[in-house]
Amino acid sequence: MGFIPESLAIFIIFLLGLIFGSFLDVVASRFHTGKSINGRSRCMSCGHTLSWYELFPLLSYVLLRGRCKNCGGKIPTRLLLMEVATASLFVYVYLSVSTPLYLLLGLILVSLLIVASVYDINHMIIPHEFVFVLLFFAVALLVISSGFSTNVLAYVPHLFSACVASLFYGSLWLISKGRWIGLGDAKLAFPLALMLSPSGAFSMIVLSFWIGAAVSVLLLLVQRILQSGKHRLPFFGSPLTMKSEVPFAPFVIAAFILVFFEQLDVLAVMATLF
Repeated sequence: MGFIPESLAIFIIFLLGLIFGSFLDVVASRFHTGKSINGRSRCMSCGHTLSWYELFPLLSYVLLRGRCKNCGGKIPTRLLLMEVATASLFVYVYLSVSTPLYLLLGLILVSLLIVASVYDINHMIIPHEFVFVLLFFAVALLVISSGFSTNVLAYVPHLFSACVASLFYGSLWLISKGRWIGLGDAKLAFPLALMLSPSGAFSMIVLSFWIGAAVSVLLLLVQRILQSGKHRLPFFGSPLTMKSEVPFAPFVIAAFILVFFEQLDVLAVMATLF
């Protein structure tokens, strides 16, 4: 957006992210529930149909103080987090790419990844539809980034990356009989790794476990702090413990984003540290 000031461009992208974040929350919340994505939003406590002025991303939540205007019921904090996270990722993508085409592709990509992450957090599963859409996107991105090359050999390293990453996660699922990782994570890894080089796929795999370990330890630490009082950190309706099942797809996706946009190489990181 070179024709407008950088600060204004970032502000516009942030607003766009807030709007899309609200929509993506609807998609993730209603997908496979029988509810129409086009249906009017309602209060989850009293069923009140929300008016247009109650649907402004972020602003409505702040002005209503996180409460339904009709019954005073609490508006899920998840919605606020979804809007802010999406807006932040949109700005991140804008600052990471150099052309309008790749900005558009990047925004589409992170939107798909956000929906997949939130759905996995809510339901501990990755629907086939999400994987197929990401696969279609990955193939389209490869073709575009290669300049629509017809040289099949140019795509072989990416296919190798996808197969190795998917087989690695799949083997963990098979060996643990689903206790360590879900089969959906292995399926999700295929389109993600397809967009990476073999070294990028390796970095994604390693980073996913680093991020997963760091987040899990942080959650357990917060739980320990809360246990000193009367509160316990709920995770899917039950207190968080060492045996709690934690969705792994968000960690894979976070690792992919770092590798895809930042070209992060774990071997280079380890060489720097050691």
